[in-house]
Amino acid sequence: MKASIQQSRVGSREFSYFRFISSLLILLLLLCGVPLQATAVTVDDQFEFYVNDICGASTALPGWDVPKINQLCTTVFTGGQDGSPGSMTSSSNLGTAAARGGGALRQPQSIKDRLEERKQEAEKGASADGGGWGLLLSPQYGKSKRPETEMENGFQSELKGLVVGLDYRFSDSLVLGAAAGHTKDEANFINEAGFLKTNSNSLNLYGTWVPTESGYIDGYLGAGKSDINNQRRVIFGLLPPGTASGETSGNQIMAGLSAGYKADFGRINLGPFINLDYIKTTIDGHDESGTTGLELRYSERSIVSTTSSFGGQGSMAFGYDWGTLLPSIRLSAVHEYKSDSQQIGNQLVIAPTTPFLVATDDPDRNYALIGLGIAAALNDGTQAFVNYEKRSKDKLLNSWAVSIGLLAEF
Repeated sequence: MKASIQQSRVGSREFSYFRFISSLLILLLLLCGVPLQATAVTVDDQFEFYVNDICGASTALPGWDVPKINQLCTTVFTGGQDGSPGSMTSSSNLGTAAARGGGALRQPQSIKDRLEERKQEAEKGASADGGGWGLLLSPQYGKSKRPETEMENGFQSELKGLVVGLDYRFSDSLVLGAAAGHTKDEANFINEAGFLKTNSNSLNLYGTWVPTESGYIDGYLGAGKSDINNQRRVIFGLLPPGTASGETSGNQIMAGLSAGYKADFGRINLGPFINLDYIKTTIDGHDESGTTGLELRYSERSIVSTTSSFGGQGSMAFGYDWGTLLPSIRLSAVHEYKSDSQQIGNQLVIAPTTPFLVATDDPDRNYALIGLGIAAALNDGTQAFVNYEKRSKDKLLNSWAVSIGLLAEF
């Protein structure tokens, strides 16, 4: 029983991969429907038609910045060669052919995928004797990569973070605690199309219950807040290349439940597990700034992801004078229920009453997680661990995360 509660304490506090995918979801959600410059990408008729409709309007709608729209339309389609901004009426004969003749247009791509599944490592460790309090310190690092598709942008991102947790062992079958974390995520879009930087803070409350000698149940409930900065390169028609920048914030709520069973076969420990995870991400609406005339206004947007995973885990214990060394492996199949393809609506800042819609890719609803780890459980109750997990068999996203940590009892 005591060994079981100790192994589950490591698992219940292992938030590194879950925090990695939470930050990734913010990145994916924010840039849905954002037109970015990228070479070797087909022209997207939706955005082209959208600009054509604005430039071809005979009457300005309420809220339109007519001088800026006239200047934009003249520059995009004629390069401003006549030296005058023209007017809405005189631009009305500029159709699709004229727009395409103005130069290579960037396909409005979106970055939308869905949430990945959080990581929970359940390790077998030393006895829980030696103190009721536990302190966790765990740095983390991860990378993800997404290919360019006809609907969405490609990117590479890098995440760095730190999780600090504190819990209390009420008995050999119950632990409750909290974990605070901070992550920095920077994504760079292919073809030098722009970047997105996210700084996130979160707080998770968690608990572990060990009802039997070999079974355990973990649960968590948390919330997070993010500050987001993005910049995109704009190349459109005969406009000079420029940049558009934006700042906003987002928040997340998250919850999960997992259960597992481990059977001992000498020094080998094997068993199945099942996880259920929920996360809702909301990004506040905001306006981009810049001088291109193609700065966008984003409304508030939200996405909900619900996943289940089922798999197996195994570890092997090697005893030494100083304690126990436990290498482990974990395999699971993940299914996404809620995250769907979406129609994302944006507006030009200078023409806010006229939106355009961009569809996102359908998510890959089934993928696999492969995890490797090693933990050292010292005789005094201290544990050190290294965990690695990779997302596999997903046609839209390739990612991995690694965490190291120290768990001390007092």
